[in-house]
Amino acid sequence: MGNVLKLPAYRRLLAAYTLNELAWQIGSVALAYFIYRHTGSAIGAMAFFLCSQFVPALLSAFAVARLDRGRPRRVLPALYLAEGAAFLGLAILAQHFALAPILVLATIDGIIALVARSLARATTVEVTTTAGLLREGNAVSNGAFSICYMAGPALGGAIIVAGGASAALFTNAALFALIALTLLSARGLPTAYPDRGPATGRVRAALAYVRRHAAIRALFSLQAIAVLFFTISIPVEVVFVQRSLHGGAGAYGGLLTAWGAGAVAGSAVYARWHVVPMRKLIALGAGALGVGFIVMAAAPSLAIAVVGCALAGIGNGIEAVSARTALQEQVEQSWMALMMSFNESLHQLVPGAGILLGGALAALVSPRVALAVAGAGALGVTGAAWQLLRPRVLVAPAAGRSPSSEASARGRAPASVGRHQ
Repeated sequence: MGNVLKLPAYRRLLAAYTLNELAWQIGSVALAYFIYRHTGSAIGAMAFFLCSQFVPALLSAFAVARLDRGRPRRVLPALYLAEGAAFLGLAILAQHFALAPILVLATIDGIIALVARSLARATTVEVTTTAGLLREGNAVSNGAFSICYMAGPALGGAIIVAGGASAALFTNAALFALIALTLLSARGLPTAYPDRGPATGRVRAALAYVRRHAAIRALFSLQAIAVLFFTISIPVEVVFVQRSLHGGAGAYGGLLTAWGAGAVAGSAVYARWHVVPMRKLIALGAGALGVGFIVMAAAPSLAIAVVGCALAGIGNGIEAVSARTALQEQVEQSWMALMMSFNESLHQLVPGAGILLGGALAALVSPRVALAVAGAGALGVTGAAWQLLRPRVLVAPAAGRSPSSEASARGRAPASVGRHQ
């Protein structure tokens, strides 16, 4: 892992990525808590979810199509400064509650966040791929994400207890300003790509690019199905603890902690085995999730359920980064930002369906049945990944290959809008 940390540009991008995920967790906790406290209604919480995640997932790709040809050293700091300004506005509104303006700002921030994350991922891929260190870079980034995933909500809660929701939002504004300064002084960030034509129609052309490439199409399809089944457990776990295991808040907290600890362990497994073919790691991660859910479904006690939850967390920590790495290895750099945008949007759109399915199964049948369905679906994803991602389909490009060399290897110029490949 030490080699990738020797890249100055990667170190700055990693710092920005880590601070961004931490800020995202703090902001989500603060806004969800604040809106629910003032509205006292699940409808208010649902509106926040729709505005901060669902709507941005539908719109962000169009913004990426207009910005991904700019210089990362200029575009990324500008986006993070815009996020900081949005959180500054939210912090001010938090002192004088008004739901509509808060939801509007949350929508704007959600779009900016998805665009910034997609462009940052694409930039990181280029920096690490040029050095032949894509998988190492993803291993380090995934470890940082897992730690922030565990620490962010707790930190956000602590700030809210100490100073209220507005203090957490002001903290986020400062964090995004720090991210912008970190990237403004970064050395070695890639320059902008040559103009590939007007931005109009690029999202449609990117979708056509997905349809033309069997491996990319298979990876997106698998992830959509996987995320659907993996997120069934989200609304089920609290009901499972109370109704099936007869536990309280402490038991539920223990279950969530086990998942988070498992995700950190899964990140460590990926870091250790990142040279293994992605097909095997994706299947391993999905399989561990499936087995973990089934252990939870059959668990006679909290202790066994915690073991199953930790195992599912390990699978989650392996599968998510493996699937993203496999996708990055199939995509030419000229399309990377839009493919990352599609991937981020998928991970924000599909969980809504998984949560609805899990809630319906838990309410109409039982939490154990819902977890069993999640487990069976995850095991099905394991088999599908093994079958669809065969070596002749999922072919990793040579390390360090640039977009121009990829195109030259196929006997044509770098990709342009609407060009068949």
